[in-house]
Amino acid sequence: MSVLIALHALAAVIWVGGLFFLVGILRPAASSVPLAERLPLLFTAMGRFFLWVWIAIIVLLVTGNTMIFMLGGMAGVPLYIHLMQALGWVMFLLFGHMFFSPWRRVRVALSAGALADALRAMNQLRFFAAINLAIGLLVVVIATGGRYWVG
Repeated sequence: MSVLIALHALAAVIWVGGLFFLVGILRPAASSVPLAERLPLLFTAMGRFFLWVWIAIIVLLVTGNTMIFMLGGMAGVPLYIHLMQALGWVMFLLFGHMFFSPWRRVRVALSAGALADALRAMNQLRFFAAINLAIGLLVVVIATGGRYWVG
């Protein structure tokens, strides 16, 4: 069980930490770079981030569901685990939307040289990433303190 917990925590750190870096550090720092250079930079960074998030999602699903199974299924886990899982699914779905909608539009727009369209889609990604970051931070709070204040 300890290996599963460690892998689960590492995957969550990669995802939520990556969101924090993108939203709180890279995007604001890149705002001073000219648009024609900023968008390819953000595109490259986000492409790498998305790859790691897909890996993290697989690890989170496998480890989380394995641990739940080992504890007797959803009926056997406390409320804070239910909250974590529900919010995790919201994060997964939002990430899927980010990847298959605005991220696809960024890729298409950049390949066509349509910087204004790419910027619009990139701003949507930033908005959804900020929402996912807020949810992810809440999940971290629930994961680390939930057993102490939620049934």
